[in-house]
Amino acid sequence: MQEIDSTTEQTSGPFFSRLDWGAFWTAFTVSFVVYFYTLSPTVGLEDSGELAVAGDYLGVPHPPGYPIWTLISWLFARLFAFVRFRGQPNPAWSIGLVSAVFGAFAAGITSMLICRSGSDILSRSKQVSHNVSDSSRKLICWVGGVVGSLLFAFTPIMWSQAVIVEVYSLNAFFLVIVLLLIYVWTYRPSNRVLYATGFLFGLGLTNYQVLLLAALALAIIIMMKDFELFRDFVVVGGSIIAMIIGLIVLIKLGVIDKAAHAGSPVVVTGVVLNFAILVAGAILLPRGRTASITILMAELG
Repeated sequence: MQEIDSTTEQTSGPFFSRLDWGAFWTAFTVSFVVYFYTLSPTVGLEDSGELAVAGDYLGVPHPPGYPIWTLISWLFARLFAFVRFRGQPNPAWSIGLVSAVFGAFAAGITSMLICRSGSDILSRSKQVSHNVSDSSRKLICWVGGVVGSLLFAFTPIMWSQAVIVEVYSLNAFFLVIVLLLIYVWTYRPSNRVLYATGFLFGLGLTNYQVLLLAALALAIIIMMKDFELFRDFVVVGGSIIAMIIGLIVLIKLGVIDKAAHAGSPVVVTGVVLNFAILVAGAILLPRGRTASITILMAELG
């Protein structure tokens, strides 16, 4: 009966329980309060000044430009324009608050992921579930989620980046929310969840391209869960990558001119070929529609 109930829980009703949300809000609140209290009062060292100016004026920081971070920072600078430092406007504090908010969200999402996955592990372990009461199991999962996420939140690297004008806490947010969504998909396979994962993954790449390293983990998860879908992802995605490499080689060889602007022939050609591959994949491959739309959502992001 326990196994039947556990399976039913995975296919109906909210995926995350009140316990999971409790872990989320606990970790978010604790980390945000500490980040807020230790937030840099104004502009700091290294890239802080450049990024603060770009965020306040909706400009373009150093490559890769961090467009999604810049848009969010500009919004925060407008919302908290009333904050002053020694009587002077202080957009650096407002933009530093972006780091604190998204660092806290990253900690909260991590707590939720640990709590939910821990609950799933315990509920599927007969030896443990027969020896631990339901209330004890919930306590273990909640404590594990909160403690694990706060250990992450207050590591020297994470803490230091969450209290200054920087882009890395936003990158941590995108990483953990993508991992959370793909975990949801493994238990409740849904195209909508996969599309949302693709979009947020693509959006995260507009902040920091190191997120690309997570693509390998996502590919392995999809392969283990649904090999046919993984195969079609490889075909469609591999074709797009091959097309891009081919255009780069032709540019290097001087066969075609490099991209001088968004309307350059090579850019238009790449966009047309990209959509042709997506459409062909959606039509010709058994799971191609799901793979093509997910990749398209990543590109839109």
